Amino acid sequence: MKPRSCFHTVSLLLRLAFPCAFAFPVNSSGQITPGVTYNGNATTYTMTPGGGAASLPAGEVSDYYAALNAPQWDGSAWGGAWVEVTGSAGTAVVQIVDLCTECPSGALDLGPVPFAEITGSPDGIHPISWRLVSAPGTPGPVHFYSEGSNPFYLKLQAANIVNPVDTMEIFHASGYVSMTRTADNHFTFSPGSSIAEPFTIRLTDIFENTVVSSGLTLAATSTGQNGGGNFPPVSDQDIVVEQPADSPVDDGASVDLGNSIDGAATSLEFTIRNLGAVELTGIGITKDGTDATDFSVTTPPATTLAASAATTFTISFATSTPGLRTAAIHIASSSTDPDLASYDILLTGQGLSTADDTDSDGLNDGAEALMADLGFDWQVSQPDLVNTYYAAANSAGLFTAEQVQALHIDTPLLRRDASSGNFTLTLGLGKSTDLVDFDPFPFALPGLSVNSSGELEYEFSLGDNTAFLRVETK
Repeated sequence: MKPRSCFHTVSLLLRLAFPCAFAFPVNSSGQITPGVTYNGNATTYTMTPGGGAASLPAGEVSDYYAALNAPQWDGSAWGGAWVEVTGSAGTAVVQIVDLCTECPSGALDLGPVPFAEITGSPDGIHPISWRLVSAPGTPGPVHFYSEGSNPFYLKLQAANIVNPVDTMEIFHASGYVSMTRTADNHFTFSPGSSIAEPFTIRLTDIFENTVVSSGLTLAATSTGQNGGGNFPPVSDQDIVVEQPADSPVDDGASVDLGNSIDGAATSLEFTIRNLGAVELTGIGITKDGTDATDFSVTTPPATTLAASAATTFTISFATSTPGLRTAAIHIASSSTDPDLASYDILLTGQGLSTADDTDSDGLNDGAEALMADLGFDWQVSQPDLVNTYYAAANSAGLFTAEQVQALHIDTPLLRRDASSGNFTLTLGLGKSTDLVDFDPFPFALPGLSVNSSGELEYEFSLGDNTAFLRVETK
């Protein structure tokens, strides 16, 4: 690391009179928290390639570099991290590659290129604000560099990282073993026995994303070896919506709630996750669109969501109107966090009726939709499939409407004697196993009785496996 002086941004007269008397604002935090904007002052310096306290090789550092203040350095935990810095002249994304030992909390010592873009000046002390972000662009895989390693000792660094590394583990014996972080942005491992090559490393970033890299060797990492991927970039959004859980729905995307048959409701559960570092309050859902009344929030989300926490809500869809129905929901929060992003999700659903046969193949739309897993499609005419279904239905214990209608009473239930004017009620029972052939099942005493409401009751047992009974007139 290059020697530093707190005099490099002021005049010679001030160097003599007031050494190290810079007026920087001080933040109380000794860490960097995702989602939090920090305020401080920017100074500028020129770093010797490969000479920063983060020990990044010269080829891993661009002109957009910065030194982090000592109170927030946290033992090199932020080495290789990227921050977005804003000043009076503009904004630039820079990489933390060095330590400014004399800088107070909130301050950054910037390379000349980003310093000029951000402040509009070649030198001096300028107020800035900054926040942690993921690496810009498409960095490619993680790069691994070993230093002073041998078959019994491994000292390894992860460079070209999208997000800061929280832990590094090596697969040893039968599982992953945590490596020890060093002050110069490396991780070490001393197992007391030889390290089998090639070895496998698992990295975890501060957002709990993991990258596993296999096939690493001491020889290859001594000059830089590509790993097996990189961390995903973290969005600026503070919330993400998932359906189902762990499957993110893009802001503005469409979600299909399926079919509502004859007005029956269908529903989906969504998950809201707070990816930010601050609590969200006033979480709510509004809806609008052409068919908004067909969609409802049947289970609302929690109105307050702690950092890294999750809540669920349920959307139901029900309509008695056939056709495609659409609406939109809007998920927002009353948080004062300026980075909070609301979510807009388009909802679709299909109304179907068992009275309609859109494809004219002999089976109604509702039934075909319910049997979609069997290959039915309510929009495609499939007469052969429908005929096969009906032909095999009885064997599966299913019956047509005509067969069920065979239960109807087809002779007069009441007869009137013309001479006496009296009525005679004649009833009989028939039993069947197939809804086609019915055998007589006579009423018998003492099973017949009249209850307290004046209704005729008949108590009996079948004594066989009869499946159907019908009331008949005689």
